[in-house]
Amino acid sequence: MSQDPDKEYDELEDDFDSEAEDPNAFKITNCLTPPSARIYTAQELHSLIHQGLIDLNPAYQRDVVWPESKQIGLIDSIFRNFYVPPVIFAVQRDDEGEEVRICVDGKQRLTSIQKFFDGLIPHRESQRKKSFWYTRSENQKATRPEIPDFWKKKFAGTQITCVEYYGIAPGTEREIFQRVQLGMSLTAAEKLQAISSPWAEWISDLEARHVSGPPDGGGLSEVLAWDTKRGRDFQCIAQLVYCCDGLPEKFLPTAQKLERWLSRIDKPLPAFRQQMNEVLTEFWLLATSPNLQHAFTQVDKRVAPVEFVFIGVLLHVLRHESQEARAKAVLRMRLRIREQFHDVRNNTTVGKALWAFIDSVTGPAGLKVLDRGNGYPMDIEPTPSAKGRKRRQRDHEEEDEYRPSPIKSLGKAATTRSQRK
Repeated sequence: MSQDPDKEYDELEDDFDSEAEDPNAFKITNCLTPPSARIYTAQELHSLIHQGLIDLNPAYQRDVVWPESKQIGLIDSIFRNFYVPPVIFAVQRDDEGEEVRICVDGKQRLTSIQKFFDGLIPHRESQRKKSFWYTRSENQKATRPEIPDFWKKKFAGTQITCVEYYGIAPGTEREIFQRVQLGMSLTAAEKLQAISSPWAEWISDLEARHVSGPPDGGGLSEVLAWDTKRGRDFQCIAQLVYCCDGLPEKFLPTAQKLERWLSRIDKPLPAFRQQMNEVLTEFWLLATSPNLQHAFTQVDKRVAPVEFVFIGVLLHVLRHESQEARAKAVLRMRLRIREQFHDVRNNTTVGKALWAFIDSVTGPAGLKVLDRGNGYPMDIEPTPSAKGRKRRQRDHEEEDEYRPSPIKSLGKAATTRSQRK
């Protein structure tokens, strides 16, 4: 069938006009370009990783979750010629036109191979349980037996099958990742990271900027005691943004609602993006400033994920108050919720209690409620959310301030051709 040269062709929308009129005709739609199978040696894969030509950390990928025992077990399988499943790459070109292989599946295997070559894990003989090392530093030679050269060369030359997809969209990368992981232990947070949408990309950017922080460290992952493993940081930021986007409604970020919201195809408005950046910047200031960090020093507990979410919401709704007032409110909220609940988890009961606290400090008495009695807001037992109730506008609120509007349509998933920038 001839193609119009002026019309871009997308292989994901390959419809056959001859069959369009017959709804009962068999056809396959949304096909991917067939992948190619390619053989790499273990040494070649190791070199490509260190050259930056294999990307082990796309946004949807999991952290390194294999324990050392499982990593060592893979090395033993390779030495003993046991089957190792193929690695899946999505091949894209970087800004300089060089091919980069994005690891869609096989990160745990490639990381194990890399660590073995680099002398970070040994090969452990299955019978004698004796460890031998591929690489040793000078001061380790007396304590770490080295693998003989013959076996080093044999391992380095081991052939690893890789399946490579060319020119697929980022959303398709994520779908392949999800399909390959079916039946395996993906966490709810990791499943959220696998969503491809403008909002998911923005959340990933917020995570990279404010949690991971600059290359020299110092982001929220380091200055706060909280769980950021296996996509939990992405999930927490997504829940925070979801709650703020839903104001004045008091939404609770359940897994299904969050997935639907994150999959929307409209883009977040610039004003709201700026507000969320300011919330996370303020969060960092409260955690690092000696005169503001009492919420994290006087409460001798790790920050629970639900606390992280509602601290962000509290900072957002109190954005016109002073830093000292916001810091005091965060401290009171952490003290209050831990007085109410021995186990602070992200569930409906705890969520309603946190919304009730926020209601108390945004009510007619404002932050003065914090000065009553022992410093806790009074009478803030969880109450059902009053759907549709508007929060009282503050007199000094800017007229052009962002106000979220209801989602009219989530639309369909985008199927545009990938252009990696």
